[in-house]
Amino acid sequence: MTQDPASALREQAREWGRDLLGAAPWQQLAPHLSLLLTSPPAGIDLPAAPAGIDAWLLLDASEARLLSAPQREPLLRDGVTVERPSGASRIGLTVMTSEAAGRLVAGTTRRSLEARWLVRHAEPLHDRLRRGEQMAAVARQLPSDAPERITRALWLQTVQAVHALGAVAASPPAVVLPAAGEASAALCRLSCVVEDGTHPPLEWLLPAARETRVGRRVASWLDDLGASFGGDEAATRRVAAAREQVLREVETVLGEHWGDRPWVRAPEAAALRAAR
Repeated sequence: MTQDPASALREQAREWGRDLLGAAPWQQLAPHLSLLLTSPPAGIDLPAAPAGIDAWLLLDASEARLLSAPQREPLLRDGVTVERPSGASRIGLTVMTSEAAGRLVAGTTRRSLEARWLVRHAEPLHDRLRRGEQMAAVARQLPSDAPERITRALWLQTVQAVHALGAVAASPPAVVLPAAGEASAALCRLSCVVEDGTHPPLEWLLPAARETRVGRRVASWLDDLGASFGGDEAATRRVAAAREQVLREVETVLGEHWGDRPWVRAPEAAALRAAR
């Protein structure tokens, strides 16, 4: 990895974590808490430091019952509270019961896949109970039917969005933007899922995808796609001209995993078949 542009922010997060757990209402519960830094994520090359810090604070429901009513009731009811940055603060804190976090990470929805990725790239700021390590182990294991089901859906989305780019290539940038954004996001999610079964939230999709095999094969196309967002007409034409080659590159990698599955070789038809 290159030099980490977020190193100063990580150190700030460590200092903030010590202050957080040393003050009410968390001080008395600190031995039973886990504090995980989820942004900036660890283990990928970041193009720049993020604007702020995000962290997860995990505690068992039995500990949540010891909090005052304003903090206790939403945690016992919903399993989660979210404190977004406000004013001068650049810190977002998600407080979850360990039971709710476990259910989230065990799922296979888009948000669960993002949560799986986050815990695998989280830095433990305080975790004597090693919840982060245990959750990361769960995050690496998908149900047996999930990899193909998730990959199939992302592949069909990618194909549809990439084809749409051809239809709008000569349109004004405002018309191109939705198709380009959907194509980029779908392709990046697919690249990450094929590589290791999860994908990051939107803000980390591109840097994570660039480190995958599929991402490396289509890197120049992704660069042009980004330029097309800014209204670069030449880049938009290159994106449209190369879209079928990009799909063939991805299909080659998918074929190594899934062979001649109909959804791999004929995604347009697969997308039109009604679910049974």
